[in-house]
Amino acid sequence: MTQRPRGVPALPGAPWRTGGPDGEARGPRVELDAEADLARCGALKDYWYVACLSSELGAGRPLARTVFGTPLVLFRDAAGAPAALFDRCLHRNAALSRGDVFDGKLGCPYHGWVYDASGACVEIPSLGPSQQGAAVDAEAGLARRPCDVGRVRRFATLEHDGLVFVFMGEDVTAARRPPFRVPRRGEPGWTTYFMVTRFPNGVTNLVENFMDVPHTVFVHRGWFRTRKTKQVPATVARRSGEVLVTYEQQQDELTGAGVLMNPTGEPMQHTDHFIAPNVTRVDYLWGARSGYVISSQVTPVGPLESVVYTSISYRLPWDLPGAPLARALRRLMRWYTTQVIGQDVDIMRVQRQGLTSAPGGLQFTSTEADLLHADIEALRAWLRDGAAGDGPPDVSRRISFWI
Repeated sequence: MTQRPRGVPALPGAPWRTGGPDGEARGPRVELDAEADLARCGALKDYWYVACLSSELGAGRPLARTVFGTPLVLFRDAAGAPAALFDRCLHRNAALSRGDVFDGKLGCPYHGWVYDASGACVEIPSLGPSQQGAAVDAEAGLARRPCDVGRVRRFATLEHDGLVFVFMGEDVTAARRPPFRVPRRGEPGWTTYFMVTRFPNGVTNLVENFMDVPHTVFVHRGWFRTRKTKQVPATVARRSGEVLVTYEQQQDELTGAGVLMNPTGEPMQHTDHFIAPNVTRVDYLWGARSGYVISSQVTPVGPLESVVYTSISYRLPWDLPGAPLARALRRLMRWYTTQVIGQDVDIMRVQRQGLTSAPGGLQFTSTEADLLHADIEALRAWLRDGAAGDGPPDVSRRISFWI
């Protein structure tokens, strides 16, 4: 049995319930412990996950990362391509991420064993110039050459859109979809920047937060949206491993960046999109010349720890060709989005405390505004359990809630 990471409490498999006096659990169970464990996460590992920004992975130093509770070391090979290995030396299990990169190879900080991008040991300094030990008793189990010591496990990598992705499954050819592409990046008139945020919560809770409108009038009061007691009709469509929410409120009164993007009060098109297993995309568009798109890719570190790679693309309605004003405002936009994301970090910490400090089993209770979350949980639970069969059926339903 896989051991729980030290210091992380056991999480109850919180069943999703739609309410009712009988207390009966209806729907999939949210099991954050299993979701973040490489041995128990089922088909959740059969996707590409962001390991770092391209700019974070230089040529001279390795980079340590943890994905699905698994320690990884990332570095660039001689051609500059990213490589990812299990972050342990075969010799005495020292962390390779504490070593050095030279000529596209990785040296262990303890005894200097050297590995190439495939995970093969290519040099053992203690064997000397010949790289071959003297004859010894075969029963002693001593390797004579670097090629005899085996390989460090290698994980497939891919780089595009300024991101380095890693595939944690056994067979990269079985990936269930290609890596997510950053929306609007490089398109004329659009400006894009990245934010990297560590969140004290698991993937399911985070993607629900990123697609949740009702919390914005409380958590982001005054920064993003202010409560107006207005009804919001919407359509929730679940199909092909995705959940798309289309809101039918063209006059949503956003504060903060919303005023900057829409000074003339154009009708708004707002959609929230979940792409299994870990991506959300939020679009706010005002006509053909203005809007912003926020996409978040959540990489699981452990049961209640994740790193979120957020791309923010925006276009101003009154900008000039080449978007000089949008680029000039990037520092202001980054400051603003940092404040808003920080509020989500805080509320996710509050939820984490509630998940780990209450005695007994915990349950979620939902209303109509949470239908999209139930759909997300159904998809992720199906993947976590091995993705047997056809999965949750395609369905489209209309909902309404107040903000």
